[in-house]
Amino acid sequence: METQADPPREPMQPDQNDQADRNATPLTFEKRADIPLSARWRLTDIFADAASWETTFSQLPEQVLVLSGYRGRLSASAANLAAALRLSSQIEMTCLELLAYARMHKDEDNKQATYQALTDRITAFYYQFAESASYIQPELARIPETLLKQWQIEESDLATFHILIDDSIRNRPHTLSEAEESLLSRFGPTSEGINDVFGMLDHVELDLGEFPTDEGQPGRLTQGRFAQLREHPDRTIRENAFRQIHESYAKFGRTIAALYATRVKTDIAYSTARKHPDTLTSALFSDNLPPTIVTGLIGAIEEGLPTLYRYLELRRRLMNVPELHIYDTYVPIVAESKRHFTYDQACDLVRNGLKPLGAQYLSILDKHLTDRWIDVYETPGKTTGAYSWGTYQSHPYVLLNFSGLLNDVFTLAHEVGHSLHTYFSSKQPFETSHYPIFLAEIASTVNENLLIRHLLSQNDPSTPEGKAERIGLLNHFLEEFRLTVFRQTMFAEFEYQAHAKAEANEPLTADALTSLYRGLLVKYFGEAVVIDDYMQWEWSRIPHFYNAYYVYKYATGFSAAVALSSKIIEDGQPAVDRYLNFLAAGGSDYPLNTLKKTGVDLSSPEPIRAALSVFAQTLTELESLLAEVTT
Repeated sequence: METQADPPREPMQPDQNDQADRNATPLTFEKRADIPLSARWRLTDIFADAASWETTFSQLPEQVLVLSGYRGRLSASAANLAAALRLSSQIEMTCLELLAYARMHKDEDNKQATYQALTDRITAFYYQFAESASYIQPELARIPETLLKQWQIEESDLATFHILIDDSIRNRPHTLSEAEESLLSRFGPTSEGINDVFGMLDHVELDLGEFPTDEGQPGRLTQGRFAQLREHPDRTIRENAFRQIHESYAKFGRTIAALYATRVKTDIAYSTARKHPDTLTSALFSDNLPPTIVTGLIGAIEEGLPTLYRYLELRRRLMNVPELHIYDTYVPIVAESKRHFTYDQACDLVRNGLKPLGAQYLSILDKHLTDRWIDVYETPGKTTGAYSWGTYQSHPYVLLNFSGLLNDVFTLAHEVGHSLHTYFSSKQPFETSHYPIFLAEIASTVNENLLIRHLLSQNDPSTPEGKAERIGLLNHFLEEFRLTVFRQTMFAEFEYQAHAKAEANEPLTADALTSLYRGLLVKYFGEAVVIDDYMQWEWSRIPHFYNAYYVYKYATGFSAAVALSSKIIEDGQPAVDRYLNFLAAGGSDYPLNTLKKTGVDLSSPEPIRAALSVFAQTLTELESLLAEVTT
């Protein structure tokens, strides 16, 4: 199911009582009721209450029954085709409204079973709906192409389905019979079950063991705690944490290898059933992307690895260690900002950072920041991390766990970037409002790039404090680049090679996968970094590998965002206009075409190379400033 957010309704004004002393708001709360109303999202914009949810849900089976009545009749007339497509689209939109309301309520407190039950019900129904609608694609495929194009001219109600109809024509060599399509749709839950098994193993069954606290008290290693420990200033603690988490996965390594091999075999089975030559072509087909998007990315990043090695060598020197290990690559190498921000201050920083995007963008941003579209603070049971979601008939929402650090300010900028992309896209008809995942990380990363440019522009490096802050900001960009572009490309190459091996009938055993991954670690970290034996098991704990050919989009999105933010700063209003048109395009065209209208063409590796050039320039400035500090 799609899980994107969408547009707005008439806003409600924030509760004035909550405005009085917001700067004094604490950043942690024991109960959700203690959080000011202005800092809690207002999900009643989707449904007034659970009873309204139930009323809407109860209407769906009848609508699906009506949809089933069009089976075998799509080729009879343009009106029949338009009516069936409209109804299918309406059901899908309603399902997404129901899912968002249920899931976001669940995310407020995962201990409550009520909204988990609602989430499970709408998810199960969606698969039933998908099976009932499985006749549409095969019947579309049997309508002659010339007749379809004629109907698009004659029947205005088909206009919003132009991408679906174009896809139908493109899909003809890959569309199965109705019976086969129905059968294949039933394997959806089974396929997702592989991911669920890994999730259960990863989050519930796999015991990472005890790991004492800094005070020497008993404690357990968890995923969240490991994320903190990998930045621990004590090298021995970092090393022990890395060793323990990867050796814990290694104990289940053969089981996880068998599970991942099954995931890959499933990808191959689907691509074979759809008559694609390989899994990469199959995965990129829906976005009409050529395989060179991935292979070109890998090749361009390989050209830039010497600059990464230079950055890692700088890290080694600054850390004053004779050799660098991977457990040394997450700890901050320069003093991090000690500044803490209230949520209001964070909002003001984001507003100022995004001023280059113009008055229209800022007006909608302000609505997002002030009209209870954001759930700000952490409470027990709340889903961790951050995301942007919502619905087409209401508006985008953001979940945060704001703690006041500079990273939280960047997270806010990132998530509202997603949300405003969704907001602008939602001016499209529902059928063309969902921008593809290939474009999804661009708007969020443009916001981060503009924010860091703003912070650098306000920085005074002539003072020791200003110089230290500038060094921290430059290193922040380099780390974001390293982890988003270099690391995600390494992941993409792992899954590309793993699928290629399976397609060549080579077994994906634990030994084969660890050997493959170790080789990539050596390639991407270079000779200056020691690859400890346990690190070859890192692949076994990466959940993204259960969603094939997804991670490369982080790298391409970040690279495109670097190019776009440069154009916005350098070219001004013409670039802003092109960018806003990009945001408003949604899914009305294929992603490469949509992005190309901004002046960024990812069908060529040039935007990747340009981003690598920015990485190199930033590294040079950082090296220069550090040299000044040490002399």
